[in-house]
Amino acid sequence: MIRLLLRSISINALGIYLTIQILSGAIYYVGGFKTIFIAALLISLANLIVRPLVNLLLLPVHILTLGAFRWVTNLVTLYLVTLIEKDLIIHPFTSPRLDLSYAIIPPITFSSFGSFVLVTITLTLVFHFIYWLFQD
Repeated sequence: MIRLLLRSISINALGIYLTIQILSGAIYYVGGFKTIFIAALLISLANLIVRPLVNLLLLPVHILTLGAFRWVTNLVTLYLVTLIEKDLIIHPFTSPRLDLSYAIIPPITFSSFGSFVLVTITLTLVFHFIYWLFQD
């Protein structure tokens, strides 16, 4: 049990750090790696305690959408973690303009909620990739 919790905390810490590096305009932290460790611990505990309750409350929506609405539980978990850990900050931002040789992507402005959705989706993808990488 302790081994699984330590594994979860370390994978969550790595995932949070990588997400901060990927989305440096939307999410940042104050206080060094202590903040990342506390956020990873909180996410691990929230996944054990809060996520089953939120999944139970949103069960009818999950059934109707065939699980596609599962990101809302991740969003609620991340929001609760940012409420507790004040040094992990997610704020509105504007993405830079991308000039590719075949397309131009204009700057996109994300509100606070949009930033939370973007960070949640990115964090979930990074977590799943890291869990896939370290499969037993």
